[in-house]
Amino acid sequence: MKGTLRFGSHLPVLIKLVELTDGPILEMGAGYSSTPFLHWACFHTKRTLETYENREKYADMFRSFNTDYHKIIHVTDWDAIDLDRPWSVAFIDHSPGRRRIKDIAKLVHAEYVVAHDSENAKGTEYKYHKILKLFKYRYKYNLIRPYTSIWSNKNDVRGIMKMAWPRVSSYDA
Repeated sequence: MKGTLRFGSHLPVLIKLVELTDGPILEMGAGYSSTPFLHWACFHTKRTLETYENREKYADMFRSFNTDYHKIIHVTDWDAIDLDRPWSVAFIDHSPGRRRIKDIAKLVHAEYVVAHDSENAKGTEYKYHKILKLFKYRYKYNLIRPYTSIWSNKNDVRGIMKMAWPRVSSYDA
């Protein structure tokens, strides 16, 4: 059980932010936990959801979720994706990991940016510490490993998350 928990450790954050917003959702990196959850969370309202995945095997695996409102897109060049659109939630969990900070920097306009695997940011390949200054508000959900960070320039994520989970510690990261 302990090993399987790590694959969905970002779900409490995604559930809360999807509930709080109503605009388009971006998912960079398809996954066993995030893709099905986001698909069904958007189902009744046909909320726009775009899932980008560079590993063809994963893109094919989740292709059955492809609908009018949910696009599963196999990526061959991350730089070719238009990230300038007004995203309510942008979920970052793609590979290669060193690519993540480049894409996060392009998403400072999103209402919320959620990044998985954010524990010990200075010691990982993700290097999230390099983009922290781009965001006014920062929160790290550290109840379950791997940790999940939420960043925003529009909303005080610390206040939102403290109301949702008052016993979870938070800190800038």
